[in-house]
Amino acid sequence: MGDQEVFSSKEENKEEKHAERVTSAFNSLEHKLGERFTKEEERVLGIREAAIRRDKAELEKHLGAAKKESSWLYEELMKHPEISAIMQELSIMGF
Repeated sequence: MGDQEVFSSKEENKEEKHAERVTSAFNSLEHKLGERFTKEEERVLGIREAAIRRDKAELEKHLGAAKKESSWLYEELMKHPEISAIMQELSIMGF
């Protein structure tokens, strides 16, 4: 196995773990919010997908809209321990 295979394998595993962690956190939020989640599902899924992809522009767009249009949702996102930790990590990494 060459160096490229080892490094790409590690990077793929790292990305998979990140995606699993983000998905798990948002599933937890969905369970907590129940009916309220359904009303904001499209926005929450946009935030989740942007976080998985580490897409700063999309994440800012969706979070900004959530803060402006659904302040309760933004508050729930930031209060959720796992999501808050993910957002802080992405912020530290420049995302």
